[in-house]
Amino acid sequence: MASSSRTGSGVRQIVVVIVLLLLLLALAFSYYMLTRELRTEGQGERDRNFLFSVYGYEGDLLRRPTGVAFDNRGNIYVADTGKRRIVVFDGDGNYIRVFGDAGRAPLGIWDPIDVGVTSDGRVFVVDKSQQKLVEFDQNGTAVRDIVLEEEAPTSITVTDENLLVTTESGVLVASLEGDLLTGYIKRGKEPGQFDRPGGVAVGKDGTLYVADSLNYRVQAIGSNGVPIWQYGKPIPPESAVQYDSPDRKFGLPASIAVDDNDLIYVVDGLNHEIQVLDTNGEPIETIGDTGHEDGSFYYPDGIDYHDGRLVIADKMNDRVEVFETPLPPGQAWRSYVPYAAVLLLLPLLLLPFLFRGRKFVVTDEFIALLAEDEDRDLIVDALKKVYAAPTVAASGDEMEELGLRWLARAPDSDRVQLLESNYGISQEQAEAIVVAARLRGRRLLIAEDEAVKAAAEELKISVVSYAEIKAAIGEDESQKTSQGEDAEAEGHSRQESSESRDADGEDT
Repeated sequence: MASSSRTGSGVRQIVVVIVLLLLLLALAFSYYMLTRELRTEGQGERDRNFLFSVYGYEGDLLRRPTGVAFDNRGNIYVADTGKRRIVVFDGDGNYIRVFGDAGRAPLGIWDPIDVGVTSDGRVFVVDKSQQKLVEFDQNGTAVRDIVLEEEAPTSITVTDENLLVTTESGVLVASLEGDLLTGYIKRGKEPGQFDRPGGVAVGKDGTLYVADSLNYRVQAIGSNGVPIWQYGKPIPPESAVQYDSPDRKFGLPASIAVDDNDLIYVVDGLNHEIQVLDTNGEPIETIGDTGHEDGSFYYPDGIDYHDGRLVIADKMNDRVEVFETPLPPGQAWRSYVPYAAVLLLLPLLLLPFLFRGRKFVVTDEFIALLAEDEDRDLIVDALKKVYAAPTVAASGDEMEELGLRWLARAPDSDRVQLLESNYGISQEQAEAIVVAARLRGRRLLIAEDEAVKAAAEELKISVVSYAEIKAAIGEDESQKTSQGEDAEAEGHSRQESSESRDADGEDT
């Protein structure tokens, strides 16, 4: 037992060192991330957030996709404009289905330029040339047309409560059943006026962010309809192509989305990139570049956001692309928080090993032997606490002079009776075995009876007698004393040697 005790002590010391090192590492890492020089993410790595592209399915390629949308499961719906249909892919880009009848008849789609999906799986498709929305049920079956008599729709955004439809003059707000509720309709160049907006998105506070396309700006409109800010400004139509001034913010803002952090993503179709703004209309960064390789764009158009991902209709590359949303500048440390948290939690997971010692279970015989033992203080100091059935624990508590802490554990009566009948032992002895069996970790039953030992050992419970426990504790104490005496003798020897050297020096 002495050897085992020394081994357990050594293991605990190693675990303590590991815990302290992990804590130090976690604190150092956190300090570095919080105090390091911040940089603007994305410099020199414009496609760093790219995940994958979708070109089509089973040899059937997309053709000039214009609008895209996520459903609430992360599936991707594509308004495949060139082939007059809606194609659905899962969150990994795998094909699911295609629907929509191409045609100019009722319920047909001829010029699908955008798509939106409700939380219950209904799909609304914008058909620009037919000036209508076509509603499809969850199975992809067209159920009705919603015709806009005065102006052609240009995009649709579906929220939890409303349909937001942009037209050539502004934004219409309808219920999820298609009933018009209100609108922001006024064509012009002033704040709060619009010219063929290409998309709208809603912030957490209800602010509308509108890609005011032919005014070459983004507008923020409060939930009360009052303009808040504009980023960009109108350009005279006759000089729009040649206009190249620092105050021109967009080539053409085609569509827009907002993520869970209220970052605003504006598709700049003519500059072949995504501009990222904050909720104050301040630019943060750009994503993507002109090109045909994955992660770049060539006349991109529609965009949507869901659960940390953006999907973009890369129109003239005949594909859709999926990106992870980037963190704003100065917040890159947030992506390291999970790793620091793991480093901080690891020591907590290891702490139980520091305290996992032997659990001693005793019978009623133990009380009698301890009461009669003149050297019982040695046993009490070593064990400190013991586990027992309630009746034994109660008896031990009454003998305060024993100085032990008694932890009562109620045994299962059926198992107690089974042990009594199988091994011919008393109820108290059977209760002690059952208590030990229910304990986790390193259990040690202190018992004298051979039948009790046989029953316990069949249940893989280690058993020692009172005398063996006392002898092992005495051996430990003897070794400690011996080590102390050896250390003291070594100290005396060093002192005598020093005195001898001093005396030799004086003689010399």
